[in-house]
Amino acid sequence: MNEAYNWYAKEGEKRRPSQRRRLSVDRRTLRVFHEFMTFNKATVAQVESYALGAGLELALSCDLAVVGRDAKLGMPAARFLGPMLGNLHLFFYRMGPVLTKELLLTGRTVTGGEIADRGIFTRTVEPDRVAAEAEELVAEVARMPADGIVIAKEAYRLVEQDMGLNHADVAGSLFHAFATNLRFEPDEYNFVSERSKRGTSAAFESRDEFYEGGR
Repeated sequence: MNEAYNWYAKEGEKRRPSQRRRLSVDRRTLRVFHEFMTFNKATVAQVESYALGAGLELALSCDLAVVGRDAKLGMPAARFLGPMLGNLHLFFYRMGPVLTKELLLTGRTVTGGEIADRGIFTRTVEPDRVAAEAEELVAEVARMPADGIVIAKEAYRLVEQDMGLNHADVAGSLFHAFATNLRFEPDEYNFVSERSKRGTSAAFESRDEFYEGGR
């Protein structure tokens, strides 16, 4: 997270990044997920410990996912970048609006076991079974006709787009670029300011103290 907020900057430039610069960078980032989701082969996520931030997006972008009951999932960066991070269309489509809003508006993480009954992931298993279950899924998929998988994935994608997921290509980069251009009020926690004064580790500690101290 030493790069937080710095990914938009040009080397040697002191000015605040322009909105057009932010959009260009975010479009390139979103393109990675777009290419992953449209990959011709079936993709399987194996989540054994953490799927936070982009890791959560990656797990949700996979066709199938095996998650450990103690695996931690969420978007904790919302606590210092604001509750408008990531691909909202993907979150709403995969997790539903209730859980999406809870994770983004609170910045808290959940375990795989907490959300096991919501049908978000293919399988939620005990920690020592994650790897074996993922291998079993991969073996089952590998028996399917390769062309059949390609055709099916295109058909699934068409249905998803009809349900609104197609807007993610535009909205994802637009929302992220806009939401990272924050103005902090005097009584709000400013991760960037704290990091510049005290370093990344101390900034994380003070962030947790700020949020958890009010509970």
